[in-house]
Amino acid sequence: MPLQYTLRNNMFDDVSSRYLLPGEIHFDDQPIMVNTVLGSCISVTMFNKEQHIGMICHGMMPSSKETFKQDENCMKYLDCCILHMHDKFTSYNVKPREVEVKVFGGSDMFAYAGVGDTIGQKNISSAISNLANLKYDIIAKDIGGQFTRKLYFSTETGIVYVRKISRLQGV
Repeated sequence: MPLQYTLRNNMFDDVSSRYLLPGEIHFDDQPIMVNTVLGSCISVTMFNKEQHIGMICHGMMPSSKETFKQDENCMKYLDCCILHMHDKFTSYNVKPREVEVKVFGGSDMFAYAGVGDTIGQKNISSAISNLANLKYDIIAKDIGGQFTRKLYFSTETGIVYVRKISRLQGV
């Protein structure tokens, strides 16, 4: 067995981990590895080095303003997720310029012959514009394309590991 394979599989052994489902958000001031899988959905990660606090969302749709119903989970909408993340960091007296922000996902997962943007493209636009409106600078992004992404986010370091998975082809 090659050494790289062994190291890759043991990389996160001593760290607690959590799987983030679509429509969920996770905040932590303790070391944890949060992982999720993205297609057209978007994950935004936020990290503050001074306080070692990290947060990640898994937003499914661009805007709660168009389709939100009171009994729904607001966190499945990117505008709602990002505002919640902003409020959480503000409650710790962390300003937007003190936060490392990264954006992932927004793939075009399905064949699309229509007019206008795909859900992946709409999600990307929503994330970027909502972050800009709140004065956050994005320091890294891996967005668009036609593949699935598996993400691993360290709340201890703010580092995000991304593994791209090819889209499955039917036979």
